[in-house]
Amino acid sequence: MSNTSSELIHFRSTLLQDIADEIETDRSGGIREEKFTTTILNYLDEAGETEGAVPCREIRENSIGNRIHKINGYAFSEGYETVDLFITVFKGITDIGRLYAEDIKTATNLATRFLQNLLSGKMEGVEETAPVFDFVRTFREIYRDIVRVNIYLLSDMQIPLEPPEQSEINGIRVHYHIRDIEYIYRIYTSGTGKQAIEIDFIKKFSQTLPCLSGPERNEDYESYLCVIPARMLADIYADHGARLLEQNVRTFLQFRGNINKGIRDTILKEPHMFMAYNNGISATAESVKLTDDKKSILSIKDFQIVNGGQTTASIFQTRRKYKTADLNPVSVQVKLTVIKDPKKKPGIVSLISRYANTQNKVSEADLSSNHPFHIELEYLSRKIWTSASPGKNQTRWYYERARGQYNDELSQIDKAAQQKKWLDRNPKNQKFAKEDLARFYISWEMQPWWVVRGRQRSFVEFMKIADDLDVTTAFYEDLIAKAIIFRTAERLYGAGAKAIGDLRYMVVPYSVAWLRFVTNNRINLLKIWKNQKLTTAFEKELFRILRIVDDFMRETAPGGLIGEWAKKEECWKQLKNRTFDTNFDTIKQACYSEDEFKARHDEVLIDELKLQEIEHDLRKLGVDGWIKIDQLGKVLERFSIRESNFIWKIINKLEKKGQFTNKELKRAELIMSIIRADHSQILRELESNP
Repeated sequence: MSNTSSELIHFRSTLLQDIADEIETDRSGGIREEKFTTTILNYLDEAGETEGAVPCREIRENSIGNRIHKINGYAFSEGYETVDLFITVFKGITDIGRLYAEDIKTATNLATRFLQNLLSGKMEGVEETAPVFDFVRTFREIYRDIVRVNIYLLSDMQIPLEPPEQSEINGIRVHYHIRDIEYIYRIYTSGTGKQAIEIDFIKKFSQTLPCLSGPERNEDYESYLCVIPARMLADIYADHGARLLEQNVRTFLQFRGNINKGIRDTILKEPHMFMAYNNGISATAESVKLTDDKKSILSIKDFQIVNGGQTTASIFQTRRKYKTADLNPVSVQVKLTVIKDPKKKPGIVSLISRYANTQNKVSEADLSSNHPFHIELEYLSRKIWTSASPGKNQTRWYYERARGQYNDELSQIDKAAQQKKWLDRNPKNQKFAKEDLARFYISWEMQPWWVVRGRQRSFVEFMKIADDLDVTTAFYEDLIAKAIIFRTAERLYGAGAKAIGDLRYMVVPYSVAWLRFVTNNRINLLKIWKNQKLTTAFEKELFRILRIVDDFMRETAPGGLIGEWAKKEECWKQLKNRTFDTNFDTIKQACYSEDEFKARHDEVLIDELKLQEIEHDLRKLGVDGWIKIDQLGKVLERFSIRESNFIWKIINKLEKKGQFTNKELKRAELIMSIIRADHSQILRELESNP
């Protein structure tokens, strides 16, 4: 544990102030511990440590007021192999203190007793109105599928100790993790604080892993070929589950840990033929320790599978579900790449991941904050100001393309008066990140089930359509209006004792989607953008919709499993087909008139033949031609990063054989006209040699 740095102190004080500001401005209720938990769960979700985590404060006390158990949140993995439980120790004091052995023991014991009470049936009588009710019912239905439970201790203090050792309860492995303020700070600054998976073969298996090292030496990586016994791989998976998969691969593949029938049948019928039939796995690591003769691996640090996760899970599940399965004759080939330079690791790992999983529709690069969509949106967010109103300054909605941009920009201002001025123009409650915009947009696009599945999941779905979006001023203004609707719905639903219920993370996206559906996308988003709020009448009707959708969720969930029901598209299909008692006169007042809608959405018509001519010229240049145009523009300093990003958007669409919108064709024509005006000969050569 390093000494407390000034950066860490500043990060924590800003975090605590943001929590206090949110409670004050949100007016939705809740306590600081709950707000802290929600914030940290979002960080862990974005870093890939958990997925779809739900804040849920559950405390049980005995007759004299002593606590029996406590949790602050939970998450189920895809396929229910893993359950994450979170317990928060929040102090909220000015100085960063430390938690010690007794604090850790108390907290982890409370969370462990909650798990024990679940497994022993002592939670069966929990009231339906309790926040933990949905979790308890779901757990009861799926506990036979659970392989491991992760118990995370979250804290705004430093914890200079290791977590308790792994244990086992009713055949379920229980792993303990500490996520203190220093760990959270690492996630915040680097985008990932993920604890590296370390495998000590001597300690775990009492043997080494034979290997053959690659003959070539270079500065970027080392390669090793190994043959690992399947029983070892199954034991490693039993400990770590889907965390073994490189994060983006896990997200893209919607990893479920299902058994591949071919792998199952080979293990059960012809185990000695497994290596002949199976392609093996590809993995990366930060470092390896070798025996003196360099022929065997003693340990691996930060072991991540980039191709072969399904193979690994299937081996484990076959052993688990079929008592006759014998893994002793089964071996798996492994290609292990050790990345030497930590700074190059993210880029190299993502490329290995992409090339090893070429069937994926979305690549890691597509999810990068450097994707043209995000650069365009950031540009507009710094350029476009809200409308002026009496007694109120113009402000901006600050799009945080990369985590920490907002605070970094604020920290560059030295004088307190200038900082206050900057904050007045860029209010904290008008800051939003990539995952936030995905929730706003996907909800409005009537796909709320993705939003319920978690921030990272909804972001992946959003990026599948990002290439097709025209990032214009109108698009930006409409997006902010959708954000205002979404955040107003969150505030109206409430949190804690003041809330409608305990389903806010489900009810809000479904309510927003239903609002768009029943109005046929006619809500006057421009008016909301100009006013920067909803009318009082609209808010009252939105509150009524939230209550209606909350009741719908509770009444229609099969088996009462509301959380799992809300993750399914079928839930949305049923909601669409329901007729509810709503005040359509009020909703109609919030919609565009026919003339307003036409004025907002109609594009200036261009002669159809001209559009066809532009598209013909665009496609004639081909991928190589547009790459050369981009290079030429950079050399001649004629293109900004925005033009360059748009050119690569053209290239991506050409590669995917996608369709171009009218706006894209007009913009492409503008770029071609720039080259044509100054370098017509070069353009003619490119067109004649596509």
